[in-house]
Amino acid sequence: MGQDQNEFPIQRVERLNWIVAVILGAVAGLTLSPFMSMSVFAGGFLANISFMLLKRDLKRFLQGQLIQSGKIEQAKRRFYLNYYIRLSALALIVFFLISRHVVQPLAFLVGMSAIVLSIVITMLTVVKKFYFPAVDCPHQG
Repeated sequence: MGQDQNEFPIQRVERLNWIVAVILGAVAGLTLSPFMSMSVFAGGFLANISFMLLKRDLKRFLQGQLIQSGKIEQAKRRFYLNYYIRLSALALIVFFLISRHVVQPLAFLVGMSAIVLSIVITMLTVVKKFYFPAVDCPHQG
């Protein structure tokens, strides 16, 4: 099933999240220490898992039976409860990793920012396609 031309390519963001996290971790591994590289990978991994769970919850919320039956307020409460539980769990994991010196905080933050980079890259490609559509050039020869 293809994606509508006007929809944001979320699957591209998901794939790009992993690619950017691996590239950032590899660059850290080549230029810094293995500990810094592992910290970048850990941040990217944790952020990507959180992103995937948020996508799953949003999909359930928007396509769920409560929304379909008109119980929007109940569906919103359930979504927000799950969201804050997941956010709290993420905060506890981050606190544990940083307070126990399992990861280097700045490198970990760089890894977590892989999602922001993926979204920016995807947005730039979408804007480019929208504002600068490819023009078919006649072949010479």
